[in-house]
Amino acid sequence: MTITYTTNARAKRLSVRVVANDSVLVTMPKRISQERATAFVTEHMSWIKQQLAKLANTPKLETDDWVHLFGTRYQKKFAYSRNRPIGCYIEDEILCINPIDPLKKDTEYQNKAVAQFLKHTAQHYLLPRTHQLAEQMQISFGNVTLRQQKTRWGSCSSKGNLNFNWRLVHFEPNVIDYVIIHELAHRVHMNHSAQFWNLVRKFDPSYPTHKGVLNKFGAQLH
Repeated sequence: MTITYTTNARAKRLSVRVVANDSVLVTMPKRISQERATAFVTEHMSWIKQQLAKLANTPKLETDDWVHLFGTRYQKKFAYSRNRPIGCYIEDEILCINPIDPLKKDTEYQNKAVAQFLKHTAQHYLLPRTHQLAEQMQISFGNVTLRQQKTRWGSCSSKGNLNFNWRLVHFEPNVIDYVIIHELAHRVHMNHSAQFWNLVRKFDPSYPTHKGVLNKFGAQLH
C-alpha cells in the first residue's frame, strides 16, 4: 500500500481517501504535523483496508484485452495494414492497433498506442465540448489542460484555468458533461456550497447519477 501525504491550504481538516489499488491519499491542512497525519492514518487503517477491498472489485475502464470509449466496450486487436494510418482506429466494436512493424505486437507497444489514441480523442472532444457548455452557462474560463491524474477527473484553479483527466473519454458523454459543468461551476463558486450544487443541477439535473458513476472508479472531483 502506497500512502501519499499532501498539504492543502484550503483544507480545514485531515482527510484520507483511497484513490487507486494499493494507493491512499492523505490531505493535510497547513497546521497539521506529519506525525499527526501518520497517526490519523493508523487510526483509520481498518476503514482504509475495507475501502481497498472494495476497490479491488471495482469495474475497470481498460484491460490488456479491451477498453471503454464513450461508454462502449471495444476489443483490442492488432491489425497490421499498409492502407491504414499507424496507430489505432475503430472498426465495428474493435479497437484496431496498426503497428509500424507487423512484428511489433508486445503489450508495452499496445498500451502506448492505445494511450496516445485516447489522449488524441480527449483533445478533440473535451476542448470543443468545454467551449459549448461554457457558452450555455455563460461562464468564461482560462486555459484547458488535459492530464492523467490518479485523484481527480477535473479541477479549476483560482486563475480560472481548467484541468481534465483525459481518461474521461472512457465514459458516456453525459457523464463527461457533468465533469465539465462541475468545473465550470467553480468559476462562479470556488466551493461545494448549496449555491454551487444548484448551479450544477441547473445544467445537469441528473448530476447525482453521473457523480455516482465516476465515484465507482476511485477518482474524486474537487
